[in-house]
Amino acid sequence: MSVVGQVESVWRYPVKSMRGEALPEIFVSFAGVYGDRLFAFKSAAAPAGFPYFTGRERPEMLLYCPRFRHPQKAALPSNLAAAEELAPGLNLNPVGANPADLAVDVETPSGKVMAIDDPGLLRELTEGADDGHSLTLLRSERSMTDCRPISLFSLQTARQLGRR
Repeated sequence: MSVVGQVESVWRYPVKSMRGEALPEIFVSFAGVYGDRLFAFKSAAAPAGFPYFTGRERPEMLLYCPRFRHPQKAALPSNLAAAEELAPGLNLNPVGANPADLAVDVETPSGKVMAIDDPGLLRELTEGADDGHSLTLLRSERSMTDCRPISLFSLQTARQLGRR
């Protein structure tokens, strides 16, 4: 068998449109990468078909650094071993952890750390955005991606995009 590629790194983004984190390994199910885009912000000014407030509306969002408060509990589903015992090799879809175990704190570009559900974070995110962006925090067990739950991105693609 010939090698057609090599995985250089795997990344997870706990909050849609905020900085991601490189991980040594990930758990993937039909819902995507465990803990990926677990949180997002819904905007009252966004179209109904894509209701998210993202870096498209506020590019500075990419400078915010979310971190799981309990990273060891955010690595794998809490009932993974029990699910595998029931049906070895079937890749049952385990349940997510207790929401408190997947709590996220966000470090702002100024260095301030706030809980994901802190009203001050919502206020800060809407500052400098166009009018009408009233934000609501969303949480989902499924990754809130734009298109598909997994993206493979080659270094060749990155170089090509860099030339444009």
